[in-house]
Amino acid sequence: MKDNSPWLFLEPYVHLLRQDDTLLVYNTVSKSVLEFALADKLSDLANELIDPANGYVVAMTPDLIIDPAVQEFLNQLRSHFMGDLLDPSWSEGKPVNIIPEPVVKHGLHPKRREASGMQSGLDLRNYLQEMTLYLNSGPVSPSNPYRNAGLQFSYPLLHSDEKREMDIDLFRALIDSVNQYTPTLIHLSGENLIAYPYLEQAIEQLSFSPFQKKYHLLIDHWEDQITPFILVQKNSSLALYIDFPTPAEAVGQHLERLPDQKLLKKIEFNFVVCNKEELDSALETIRILDLSNVYFKPCYTGKNLDFFRENVFISREEILTSQPDQKQVFSRNSINENDFGKLSVLPGGEVYANLNDPMIGNAATHSLVDMVSEELENGISWNRTRKSVAPCRGCIYQFLCPPVSSYEIFMQRFNFCDVYPNGGVS
Repeated sequence: MKDNSPWLFLEPYVHLLRQDDTLLVYNTVSKSVLEFALADKLSDLANELIDPANGYVVAMTPDLIIDPAVQEFLNQLRSHFMGDLLDPSWSEGKPVNIIPEPVVKHGLHPKRREASGMQSGLDLRNYLQEMTLYLNSGPVSPSNPYRNAGLQFSYPLLHSDEKREMDIDLFRALIDSVNQYTPTLIHLSGENLIAYPYLEQAIEQLSFSPFQKKYHLLIDHWEDQITPFILVQKNSSLALYIDFPTPAEAVGQHLERLPDQKLLKKIEFNFVVCNKEELDSALETIRILDLSNVYFKPCYTGKNLDFFRENVFISREEILTSQPDQKQVFSRNSINENDFGKLSVLPGGEVYANLNDPMIGNAATHSLVDMVSEELENGISWNRTRKSVAPCRGCIYQFLCPPVSSYEIFMQRFNFCDVYPNGGVS
């Protein structure tokens, strides 16, 4: 006798995640989020829907259909256009459906091909997006509140036990290599770019490169001759970092001496703040100088966690309103969007995918292809997702949250939220 059980199907733009006795259902089109407490028959049904072998299509037996919790589940799916029931007469067998799975054109873990005279082992154009070259570094006092800022966000202060400068030949070799692949952006940073003895040669070489260049500079290192020279270069911009106490007048005096006020459009203003007073000062400076293209860079000092809780941590409500689309959900489940495709090169050639993680190679002895391959195959940074860290791996909202940040890696705290306020599960 033919089974007359209807088929429950989910739309291919719907994502499911179960944690213990809770099921999250997310519609990437409407951005609707549903949560269900699971027990008995609804728990069994959720397991069947999550099973990839079922392809988001499950037979609804009579005992399932009459279950009150399952009925409410079906009503919610229908009203949010996430799924519905199909009459069995519509199909001779189980209907075919498409479950949401990412298709990665070039692969996140490509098999390494041997290089030949005609073809390199790996096409970096598919993976390398940004590079940061630190041209110099030096000792930083332990009392400097920004000593570890560069491990939390892009910041032009790099600590080393002794003064170091990138060899200009290594710089040229890196740029020559990168020129073959044209990444989106090259960052020039360091303890003090203006003090780099080969800066003019570096700028000249970069002027022949087609990609975007961003120079990172502390406001204290502004130089009235070199800084405008950087800004007038084609495809170049300046990331200017302002910490406190720096009066608005001091910033304004530098800006007033620019040879052309149109150059202001090429400056990105980054205000480094450690407490509420500095945040208020930054807002006042922005108001007085009427600045645009402004960013705030909270800096963790080890003593200002309350400031982070108040200004950086996110709430459950904010997580639920993040509204990632289908591609973002795929991405957040597969890679770290903050780090993927990015490399940092220190003055001695040491290469990192994230400065908080182990070194992946040295640019003086390894090619960019070697180091990208190493990170793809064995690295940590590019592949770090919420489902790989605690307590996020046990959280129902893991793919709704933004990617793991350098702040979290540096602080070894992956719950910048109120969902697991005290550290959460392990």
